[in-house]
Amino acid sequence: MTISADPGVPSRPLPRPRRSPESRPMISPRDRAVLFAVAAGRCTVSSDPGGALLIDGQPCTDQFAGRRLVRAGLMAVVAEPPGRPSTTVLTAAAIALLGLPISV
Repeated sequence: MTISADPGVPSRPLPRPRRSPESRPMISPRDRAVLFAVAAGRCTVSSDPGGALLIDGQPCTDQFAGRRLVRAGLMAVVAEPPGRPSTTVLTAAAIALLGLPISV
């Protein structure tokens, strides 16, 4: 498809639409490592109001990793009773992205 404001002016092609980030998730090596830690059962989310991602009981140095992976649909948080850390699990999209031989 092309656009032209005036029939006498040569038309130019329309730019190709950009893919939205949700259509093909791109994850960093750090996000990939966090997802493997989730797969290994090493991650929880603290019960604090901020809900920090904990790996082996220690706060993740990337303070936004947990929220970013949940928002991307790659990680889910399983609610626990108040005052206890919440469990994290991989979604089917994360399992497929990592190519893990497990099913949900």
